[in-house]
Amino acid sequence: MKTKKIVTVLFLVLTLTPQIYANDLRAMIGPNFSTFSGPLLYPGEAWKCRTGFEGGLGYNIWLGQGLSLEIDGMFIQKGSLREYKEQGLLYYTIHYALNELNFPVLLKLSVKKMSSPYVLAGGEFSYILSSDVSVIGIERYPPPWPEPPKTKSFYPGLVFGGGFSWDMGKISPFVEVRLHLGLENIVKYGSDHIKPRSIVLLLGLDYK
Repeated sequence: MKTKKIVTVLFLVLTLTPQIYANDLRAMIGPNFSTFSGPLLYPGEAWKCRTGFEGGLGYNIWLGQGLSLEIDGMFIQKGSLREYKEQGLLYYTIHYALNELNFPVLLKLSVKKMSSPYVLAGGEFSYILSSDVSVIGIERYPPPWPEPPKTKSFYPGLVFGGGFSWDMGKISPFVEVRLHLGLENIVKYGSDHIKPRSIVLLLGLDYK
């Protein structure tokens, strides 16, 4: 029910924005490389990167002089690997996985409105659809088998990035890199203290 309400609000924001600017509708997709930050149990433990997927739609509102406001609705797969090694031997790996709806609001500055490099920055709110933990280990050294963390429903974050857009008329392709930084511990109950971090490479199209 919460997910349907969020999608409905996003749709209304994107479609009912006053048409007083030359606006663009954006579609984008790409791989997401994420990890967690937080305290670990043992000196031999380390957070490792996990690969996921990110994709969604955005609405770009041109404000003039190369400045625009972008509102996005994204689906993101985040997570991390937590490995424990002793004397070079891998004893166990804990797999954390998150599925999220992500809503960035970004200011974007372009050198010019036509084909141009650009930078962007802003805030975001993420809604956690699901979370999962699985463990792969060996019997002679059983790991501290974790229970799935009880995550919060929402958490805030920051987004920084940049890219390049090629103006080709009505449809303009672009490539973009974004850094997502979670600002809060997403664990509601439990001993884990987790803040998601991710880098995403997006390929997309602007529709004018």
